[in-house]
This record gives sequence, C-alpha cells and structure tokens, in this order.
Amino acid sequence: MRQHLLFFLPVLLTVSACSPAIAPRTGDTTPAGKFGWSVHGALWNFGWGRFERSPRDESVSTGGMDIYPEDRTFPWVMSAGLGVYDFGFSYGVTRWFELGASLGFQRMGGEARFALLDEDNRDPVSLAFGVGGYYSAIGNGPWGRAGFDVSMRLGSVAPLFNLYVSHGATYNSAYYDLPGDDDCPWEAPWQPCGELVGVFSYETRLSAALGVAFSVKKGDEAPGVVTFGLVPHVVLHAYGQERALGGRSDLRHDAGLHVVIGGQGPGW
Repeated sequence: MRQHLLFFLPVLLTVSACSPAIAPRTGDTTPAGKFGWSVHGALWNFGWGRFERSPRDESVSTGGMDIYPEDRTFPWVMSAGLGVYDFGFSYGVTRWFELGASLGFQRMGGEARFALLDEDNRDPVSLAFGVGGYYSAIGNGPWGRAGFDVSMRLGSVAPLFNLYVSHGATYNSAYYDLPGDDDCPWEAPWQPCGELVGVFSYETRLSAALGVAFSVKKGDEAPGVVTFGLVPHVVLHAYGQERALGGRSDLRHDAGLHVVIGGQGPGW
C-alpha cells in the first residue's frame, strides 16, 4: 500500500499552495557516494495578520497564494506558475556531509547539511544541521534559512521534528472590510467581504515542522519514505513594507500554518 503513495505524490502536489519556509523531513543525510531526492507540497495553508491602522483590533486571514504582481516574466512564473513546493536532489559527499539543490514554488538554490547523529551509525536518533541560500522570485533576490532536522526510527515509522530560522522577501494579502455591504461579493458567498490588499515586505520567520515519515519497502530495498506534517511559523521581525495592491500598506502578517505532504529518498 505504501509504495503506491510515491506514485500519487505528483498528483497530490498539483494543489495550489503558498510557500512554507521548510517541509517535514527526517534527520537522515544521503549516504556517501549516493544521490538522494525529495519532493514536497503544501496541501493547505492559513495565515493570521492585522491592519495596524484599523480602529478594530481584530485579526485577518493572510492565507492564500503568495503571488507578487511582478512584471518580469521569470519571477512571475516562479511565484505563480509552479503550484508545487519543490523538487530537490542531493549527493552524499561524505558520511557526514551532504550537498543539495532544489527548484520549486518561488525559489531555487542550494543547501549543505551536516549529520551530527546518524541511526545508521547506531546513534539513538538522526540529527542534521542544514543551511541554505536561494534565489527568491518574491523580491527577485536572496533568501536563506538555517536549522535542524531530527527523527527517530520506530520500525517502518519515524516521528520527526524540524526547526529553522529563515529570512527573505514575502508577499502577503488580506481583505480589508470597508463599512457597509458594497464590498461583499454576492456572486461568491465563500469569499470574504472587503477590498483585497497586498503588501511586500522582508520577514524573519521561525518555522517548525512536526510530522511522521513512513518507510516504503520494495523487496529488500527502501527507495524512499513518505512524509506528512504540520508546519507552523511565527514572524520574528518584518520591515520594508510596500503596498502592491489596494490602498493600504499597514498589513502585517504575524503567523501561519501549513499542512505539507512529500517524500524523500533513499529510505531505511
């Protein structure tokens, strides 16, 4: 049953989603001299924020597609045309050192991971430190992250936890509800009332992932694992707010939550 999940991952990941800073993954690194792979996508996302100049002290939803209205073709395609979170490849340089690259929704770049503990070396858990630098289509410039991945194998199942700090350009949007009912879309009752406002800024985020990985076996080999988890984040600092849509620039994104599914290989 589990081996069929790898086949359906590309179908599941065509669901549109905004871009979380991290995805659930184990603390395993790619074995020396071998290649690894990964693919992740956000199935659902939600964000919380506020309008600082609003007389009503209430939160607003900042979830949805983080599509920055960019005139240049390449950044726009990177931020709007790819509904998949990312595809990644890695290579085990040594037993304790891995180099990787990824391409996906909003960004592309490279990452180095260092294995601090390895269950293949009879350690109680797998623990890796990762640091990466990327090109971000939002802002058309650099984006980076650094943090830790940890997991523990319990047979074919491995609980996992990830914790990262990231920094880079973001684009958040929300509906500002004006007085009266003129801004309520009667033809789309599921859409919130208000004027759509979008703000571009630079954010430093603290992101965590709490999830589980399922080993996929094929005979005596383990080509990969399926991962699933919740990925919450909080904004530690934001600056450089610029209005992109609507008449307000005081929208602040405070926190968010993603549900992310994916896979990685090789497995165990």
